[in-house]
Amino acid sequence: MMSILDCRHCGESIHESAEVCPHCGREQPEVPGPPPEPNLELVPIFRTGDAGVTALAKSLLEGEGIEYMARGDGLQNLFGWGQLASGFDYVVGPVEFVVRKDDAPRARTLLRDLANVDEAPSVDD
Repeated sequence: MMSILDCRHCGESIHESAEVCPHCGREQPEVPGPPPEPNLELVPIFRTGDAGVTALAKSLLEGEGIEYMARGDGLQNLFGWGQLASGFDYVVGPVEFVVRKDDAPRARTLLRDLANVDEAPSVDD
């Protein structure tokens, strides 16, 4: 959804993505985002070598608005060795999810059932 802002030069309404004001023709300076947190503590909460479980974990965390970093994601099969019986590439290891320390308890609770996804009973037709 696009927001409407005021031109920083003439004050007329423009779309937030406008680089040039359609009214006065002047360029709009970029608004800097918030500064990064210098002492951000990240903690590991979940590991998996399964690409499907990785996608589910990302979806669950994003759905709850929990910021995360997935270490090793995108590196699976990078070296062409492929995944062996463990479900992950032995060269890079499993994907490890890390979150802010304050979000860790909620994120662990959210992802706890994914740890046993391979052990889930099969459904008979």
